[in-house]
Amino acid sequence: MKKKLFACSNMIMLLIISLSILMCKQRDNIQELKIGVIFPLTGENASYGEKGQKAINIAVADVNKESVAHKKVTVIYEDSRAEPTSGATAIQKLISIDNVPAVIGDIVSAVTLAAAPIAEKNKVVLLSPTSSAPAITEAGQFIYRIWPSDLAEGKAIAEFARKKGYARAAILHLNNDYGIAIAKIFKETFEAEGAQVVLHEGYLETTKDFRAVLTKLVKENPEVVYVAGYFGDTARILKQAREIGYKSQFLATTAIEDNKFIEIAGDATEGVIYPLATGFDAKSDNPEVARFVEEFQKQYGYEPGWVEAQSYDAFMLIYKAASTIDGKIDGLQIKRFFDSMSEFEGVTGKFKFDENGDVSKSVVFKTIKDGKFQAL
Repeated sequence: MKKKLFACSNMIMLLIISLSILMCKQRDNIQELKIGVIFPLTGENASYGEKGQKAINIAVADVNKESVAHKKVTVIYEDSRAEPTSGATAIQKLISIDNVPAVIGDIVSAVTLAAAPIAEKNKVVLLSPTSSAPAITEAGQFIYRIWPSDLAEGKAIAEFARKKGYARAAILHLNNDYGIAIAKIFKETFEAEGAQVVLHEGYLETTKDFRAVLTKLVKENPEVVYVAGYFGDTARILKQAREIGYKSQFLATTAIEDNKFIEIAGDATEGVIYPLATGFDAKSDNPEVARFVEEFQKQYGYEPGWVEAQSYDAFMLIYKAASTIDGKIDGLQIKRFFDSMSEFEGVTGKFKFDENGDVSKSVVFKTIKDGKFQAL
């Protein structure tokens, strides 16, 4: 009896050892995929980066549970502060120290353009969730984005203004790659059929007092004012304009769709019209969209918007590319996947890259009514 128990114990011990060895081998076979992310996590535009980070964290948790293709993901975040110099430093660190094959970023075009030459030189894929400056089209072979160029948004909002019968417009824009480019497109489109831009003024993102430019605005008295900026600066312009009693129609950019915009400017935001080209609809009955929205709300307590959805898709696209690669993953292999894929379907809809790494998406118009972002 003792011999049988001893033999049984030995068999159990051997089974435990065998299972331990097997589990170790399985762990050894799981390849780590490091993905860099450059977002504004501090500074005035930190809200954009924080939203994107939340969405990516959900995506990372999802894929690491499944360990698809034996690839465990580690995301390395770097703070750009929405500043080009900080973004360039961040991507240099991610490439030279962390050895990432791909980087998600930035939210803002100026940083993406600053990071692009470094990514291109090192053959690392740079995928922006939301950058829209037209110059990104020519930024390099390794540079991609899943947000359409400002050529689409700027043209659409200018055509909208013309169709509404406005003949005299003013443009106030950020003096960076994003603001300058989209303002130029608006002006060219608006004036194409005889309408006139009577005031065209740039400003710095750090500007807090807009009384000087608003004095010019009152003097010219345009029928419509297009503000090409981010949510913070646009909110200050609106608030100060309403404080002096200026009541012309204001048009803005996609970038204003952030709750902080309404928090800053309050009732002054009512009636502002802006375009949106994300393709994301949180109310969609698409099962994947519904799952993403439900999971996001459960974890963070609010409904995700365009920044969250775009960031989620950017991560999932890179992960999908990596999951098709055997062995060591590098930027060239990810690029090949992007260039050859027929179509990707994410929570922001279906899209594919053209020869310049750009995508096309339809533009819809929205407004602010009763303190909420709503379809026009």
